[in-house]
Amino acid sequence: MDGTGTAGSQAPGRDHWSPPDLSGVVAVVTGANRGAGRGIARVLGECGATVYVTGRSRAGRRAEAAGEDLSLAETARMVSERGGTGIAVEVDHAVDAEVEVLFSKVRHEQGRLDVLVNNAWAGYSIDDGTLDEPFWQQPMLRFDRMWTVGVRSHLVATRLGLPLMLAAGRGLVVNTTLMFDLGEDVGALTGASPAILQKPPGETHAGTALFYRTAKLAINQMVLYMAKDLSWSGHDVAVVALSPGFMRTEEILEGFGTNAQGWHTLPELKPTESTDLTGRAVAALAADKAVLEKSGQTLGTRELARHYGFTDVDGRVPPDWA
Repeated sequence: MDGTGTAGSQAPGRDHWSPPDLSGVVAVVTGANRGAGRGIARVLGECGATVYVTGRSRAGRRAEAAGEDLSLAETARMVSERGGTGIAVEVDHAVDAEVEVLFSKVRHEQGRLDVLVNNAWAGYSIDDGTLDEPFWQQPMLRFDRMWTVGVRSHLVATRLGLPLMLAAGRGLVVNTTLMFDLGEDVGALTGASPAILQKPPGETHAGTALFYRTAKLAINQMVLYMAKDLSWSGHDVAVVALSPGFMRTEEILEGFGTNAQGWHTLPELKPTESTDLTGRAVAALAADKAVLEKSGQTLGTRELARHYGFTDVDGRVPPDWA
């Protein structure tokens, strides 16, 4: 899986994906009952890994249009059905004590941790009709959840998981995030781009984006300085931020009234990627013996697909998504 691939952006066709052998690898994927976390977990299972999946899912809520059971148990079952070992652990990542129990369980049962994927997120768990309001009319609870079950939870899980990696002398930490093109923002700060303040067509207010972007930018900076500290301390543990593009999550499919079989008929979903593409990116990084060269970086799933030479499940590498 090392080296650069030439899959490129292509029409649907043959799936170019050879799962790397991750048998014996122990992974933790947080926020894995749905979305990117579920895609990452099941692909790691496909590669033979033992995967602890975490989240707050208890009742097995369904995304009706997509026909998906969003329980942790279902994610663990998918991991095992694909050839790995899935272990579901209910964890509220806003509660440090529950996260401590998780890593104590991994230490007791496995004695090691090779891959940690921090994907927990609760930024949109408040449905009060204020998502499109300006920032001063947004509830601070939305901001707090983005930063607590998001930025802070990534830091807490990494602090608790690192000792298991340091003992083995290697490991990979992946923090899911969003990659930004900061050129226009920097231009605005320097006075070079006053057009940045103009309102794009169809936009309402920037309030939720303000909360969201500051949280994701914090994750990207956190990854950089985690990587610096590990490198300066002489430890061979890689830390990266990984940015998916526009994903066909269960909520997205449900919102468009479609499912995994019918999405391609909708023009709005043509630029999307499956959640498995993010999983394939994580698996490729985990199998890359030179992954330390990427430590501290914010990487895109589509960039990595081209680099490692794999495609999405439908044979495409969707174009870069800004």
